[in-house]
Amino acid sequence: MLLRRYFFKPINKESFCMNKKQARDLFNKYVNNECTPKEIELLNNFLDSFQDRNELWSDLDFNEELQKKIWSKIQLRTNIGKRTKKYPFMSLLRYAAIFIGIGIGIFVWAELKKTERPEPVSWDNEVVLKMGDNSLKKVNTSGKGVLVNTEGKVIASQEGDLIVYEQGSMAETLVYNEVHVPRGETIRLVLSDGTSVHLNSGTSLRFPINFTREGERKVFLKGEAYFEVAKNAAHPFSVTAGDMGIRVLGTHFNVSSYKYSEEYVVLVEGSVEVQDYSANGSGNAPKTIKPGEKASLLSGSIDVKDVDVEDYLGWRDGSLIFNNETFADIIPKIERRYNVNIENNLSSLETVRFNGKFKEESIVDLLDTFKESVGFDYQIIEDKIIIKTNDKSMENNK
Repeated sequence: MLLRRYFFKPINKESFCMNKKQARDLFNKYVNNECTPKEIELLNNFLDSFQDRNELWSDLDFNEELQKKIWSKIQLRTNIGKRTKKYPFMSLLRYAAIFIGIGIGIFVWAELKKTERPEPVSWDNEVVLKMGDNSLKKVNTSGKGVLVNTEGKVIASQEGDLIVYEQGSMAETLVYNEVHVPRGETIRLVLSDGTSVHLNSGTSLRFPINFTREGERKVFLKGEAYFEVAKNAAHPFSVTAGDMGIRVLGTHFNVSSYKYSEEYVVLVEGSVEVQDYSANGSGNAPKTIKPGEKASLLSGSIDVKDVDVEDYLGWRDGSLIFNNETFADIIPKIERRYNVNIENNLSSLETVRFNGKFKEESIVDLLDTFKESVGFDYQIIEDKIIIKTNDKSMENNK
């Protein structure tokens, strides 16, 4: 899973001369931390060509706001604000030129680690990592590579749909990453403690790059994931998912906490403790479940029952499994799997229950199967599916 790199067209390296637009563009990139090493060199030479700050600002038509941003960025990255207040602006400008050109201070060191200019990120259609500095990285699930933090240290390796974080290191303070998986995609993670997590489509997970030496190993889930938790009796593993809290030492379980859907935990092996954090259930004692059991949050209580765990794990290999489920509950599963939006104009279809398993079928194959079973018509417009009646067959199937 290689972080895709996006390169922009370089400025003519045969000359350090820049026109007004190029210079303004570079300064704007500078305040946004987007300069490449070559552009830093260009800025250095450009600043050296000015002997007077008024000449610089007037030549580029820099307004006061941009001037402040440029100097604020220098202050932020070098922490020299207090030491330079007594100097005239020309000293600051010269310091900035040296600072940009020869690599003194944290900013240049960090910038030299950057050779790409990322394009805008789409949360809806791409796997995205939110890094510890809140920057966003798109993940190419057909490639491979490494992930680095702001200091240039490798924190994880990636190949295909698998990201593996560096193992064994402990942290003094927590720094979080967050992965967002769009509809139509799944992804796998191995956390720094060795815990394996398989994320379903339409899911996000917030987790520490490294866990601390004390306390629980905590992660935060929105959506659905299958956990294989590395055992560590001294550091219990906990998942906060919607209104659920799950606490374990080492075990395998599936958690689902999609918005507007049932929140539940299905245990495959080991044991987990389930807590209801909702307003209605927060006063209740947690419940411990056994393998083959499902714990669901109901209004003010935790319902536990025996289930066939395979019905809840098929998504990991791309399967869609329906076991006596209503069409209303099936719709969001289809939307996540195929990255479509469904508009159902048949209210009588909502409560019809279905059993079935699909894997390699296209969205058309899937819809045609439902159509043959129940009798309705549908229309596909780009990524939207409109379900409508075609005769009286729906009423006959009520």
